[in-house]
Amino acid sequence: SKNNFQGAIPETIGDLSSVKYLNLLGNNLTESIPSSLGKLSEIDALILGENALQGELPASIGTLRTLQLLDVGSNELISTIPSSFSNLESLKYLVLESN
Repeated sequence: SKNNFQGAIPETIGDLSSVKYLNLLGNNLTESIPSSLGKLSEIDALILGENALQGELPASIGTLRTLQLLDVGSNELISTIPSSFSNLESLKYLVLESN
């Protein structure tokens, strides 16, 4: 977190299929959240807060059965919560504030 990464999150991030914890908090990430994050089938925590991410939450995140923490707070997101999020059976913490 807080590494001063800039630009878009690459679609290829979804190829990191064994990642359990991804923390990109407090960078200068822009554009949309890539739908390829839905391929991170082993992930427990996905932290994307405090960036400048825009657009909608990808419905593909709703396929992450092991996800326990999702933080997308303090971005510029403009969507409703996708109905696929009802499949997040392990989700314990959902941070959406300041969008």
